[in-house]
Amino acid sequence: MSIQTVQAALDRSPGSDEADLLLAQAERFAAMPSFDEAVRAYIDGMTGFRRSNRLMNKLIFSHARWRLAGYLLYLNADRERYGPDGGATYGHLLAMCNRPPEISPRVLKTMLALLQFTGFVTVARNKSDSRSKIYQPTPRMQDFMQPWLRYATGTLDILEPDMRRAQLWKDDPGFIDRFLVSSGRAHETARPLVQYMPEWVAFFGTREGAGAVVLAIMRADIDGTAVPSRAELSRAFGLSKTQVTKVLQIGEAQGYFTLDAAGVPAATDLLRTTFRQWVATELAFYARHMRPPAGEFSTQ
Repeated sequence: MSIQTVQAALDRSPGSDEADLLLAQAERFAAMPSFDEAVRAYIDGMTGFRRSNRLMNKLIFSHARWRLAGYLLYLNADRERYGPDGGATYGHLLAMCNRPPEISPRVLKTMLALLQFTGFVTVARNKSDSRSKIYQPTPRMQDFMQPWLRYATGTLDILEPDMRRAQLWKDDPGFIDRFLVSSGRAHETARPLVQYMPEWVAFFGTREGAGAVVLAIMRADIDGTAVPSRAELSRAFGLSKTQVTKVLQIGEAQGYFTLDAAGVPAATDLLRTTFRQWVATELAFYARHMRPPAGEFSTQ
């Protein structure tokens, strides 16, 4: 699916002005001479991120669960709107999940229970309403965010070095909360990132292990090296061989991979094109929300 096809669909949807801006940014990134370098850095960064905390990555293996974690982080950070303890109550989370693309209450309840059980969030009584509870990220959750922000800011610095986002992330104490609040509030007014490429997300973002397998195949394709074996992929990302095999079979059926007689995968032109488009779109989303404080120099 081309960016033009996505644009035509979004033109019929709310938030099309924001979609215009984001897609224009994605096209600008994809046309840059440094974009190939950025794609390689993205692959390395995402691979490190997925290996950084296997437990958390298993909890957020789908885009729905990843968005839930993002909603919780946003509600906790938006203290201007919700007060000093943040607003990550069940009711506020449910309201965000009810906006398209919807996340069911069952998935929300399961994810909150898992995050609490594994020590990524704590629960406290809401001081302004004792009938509700507030979910708050623990230091363990904050540590999990670091490799995510590291690869995002580092990759953007390849494309827009004057923005110095990696330096902002390290030196500006308000950078993370500004990013979380800006991207979280955009959920109310703009087209969600996952709806820009729904067919890709249906494969890449809903099946456990698909993201890791795609990264390994794309890295091998770019470097001209052999794709790691199924056993190696299983060990590297905490997957079973059955999960890896299933991803390869589905990816082949959808045209993203070819498999030779020995079952060794290779990237197709469809995968190369679609992966680069997704990277450009994701980085454009980050670029729109990873900004310096208001009034400071910006090239965007």
